This record gives sequence, C-alpha cells and structure tokens, in this order.
Amino acid sequence: MRVGKCLAGLALCALLAAPARAGQDLVFDTDDVKLQQGGEGPFTAVLMEALAGSGLSVTYHARPWARCFEETRTGEADGLFAIYRTAEREKQLLFSNEPIYLDREHVFVRRGEPFDGARWRDLLRGKRIGIVNGSYHGRLYQEAVEQNLFASIEMVNSPESLASMLAAGRIDAAFSTIQQMNEAMSRMRSGPAIEAAQPAIDTLPVYLAFTRKRDMSAVRDLVDRGLRKLKEDGRYDALRERFASGDEH
Repeated sequence: MRVGKCLAGLALCALLAAPARAGQDLVFDTDDVKLQQGGEGPFTAVLMEALAGSGLSVTYHARPWARCFEETRTGEADGLFAIYRTAEREKQLLFSNEPIYLDREHVFVRRGEPFDGARWRDLLRGKRIGIVNGSYHGRLYQEAVEQNLFASIEMVNSPESLASMLAAGRIDAAFSTIQQMNEAMSRMRSGPAIEAAQPAIDTLPVYLAFTRKRDMSAVRDLVDRGLRKLKEDGRYDALRERFASGDEH
C-alpha cells in the first residue's frame, strides 16, 4: 500500500512538472509590454513568483491582446494573462480559480477636462468612446453597450492607439486601466495628454487562463496552489507594494 502511494505521488509530480507539449516549455502569452523592454509588470512578477520552485519551465511571449487570446484559444500558446473572467470566455478557455490581481476600470478623458467618474453614464450618453479590440470592461460597461448608450465604439489594436485617438479628440473617452494606459503613455512622445477620471467605474479580478485544446487542469491546479501560498506568506503583498508607484493596484 505504501509503495502504491509513493508511485502515485511520483506520477502526479511527473505530470505537474512535464510541459503541456512534449519537448517544449509552457508558453504563456501576455500583453505585458514591459517584457519586451527586458523588465516585468505586476502580473508577470506575481506569476513568476507563484511558479518559483514548481518544476514548471515557462516561456513568456509579449503579444497584442487579441493575439494572446487567439493563440491560447487555438492551442498555439498554453495560457494567457491577465484576463477578466466571463461566461462566454469560459467556453473557450480554462481559468485559474485564484485571481492574480484585482484591477480597476476607469474612464479616460483628455487631461484637464472636467469629468466626474461617478456620473460616467450621463456624461458619455451619445458620445464616441474607444476600447482595445477584444477587451472586456466589466458588467456595468457591458450593460451600457447593450443599452446603446454610446454614439459609437472605436476598437483599436493597442493601448497606444487608444491613447492617441483620445488625445487627438477623435473619441470623447476611452475605457481601460491605469496601469495599461500609464504604460502606453510612457512609450509615446506626446506626454501625459490623458488622465483617468475618478472614481473607478468597476473593480474586477483578473486571472491566468489556459487553452482547452489539451488538458491543462493539472497545471491550472499547480498555479492556483502557488498563488494561494504567495498570498498566505506575505510575498503577494510585497509585490503589490513594489508595483504601487504610479498605479493604484
């Protein structure tokens, strides 16, 4: 009986340590552009710390958001982050149960333009707004879309394009997070021409999601355990403080 338990334990360890595809590392896609600059953003840092010592070998690929989703959906990538969880997305992706972060959705307007975030529905009625293609901004935003609140919705491929359109007055407002738009503005030469309206319109948990083209449940469970331990032993809070400057996570 004892030998059987040992063999079962070794088999489970081998399953968790093995890449999802023979001969390859796990591949996680992310739109964390700091990876392209040789650094790391908060989501990447949390995952790297959570997986430290797990035996998993992970390669991170920085991609535009829509490509992250498509590569994971089709199985070209093993997973993507960070992503909001919706019923529709769960049909196509396997989500971690433990969130990586809590993120805040904001309305962005041109700097110096008076805008009360608490009244965003009234102020944006009949206005032109913009989002990154394929992005989700919470139930309240989705309800506004279903009610045809906005005159038009421009969908662009990058946060930089979104910031440029807003700064140039081609749209009246944009929906995004402070981290994403701060990073976009830091890469643009025009300076901080836009700003987040206060308060945030919603607070949403963000997750790591895996492809459903192969069985990723064992890897998902390992990630969940790593994230829970990270939060229990204080390392998670330390990472939050590390990335708090210039961001409101």
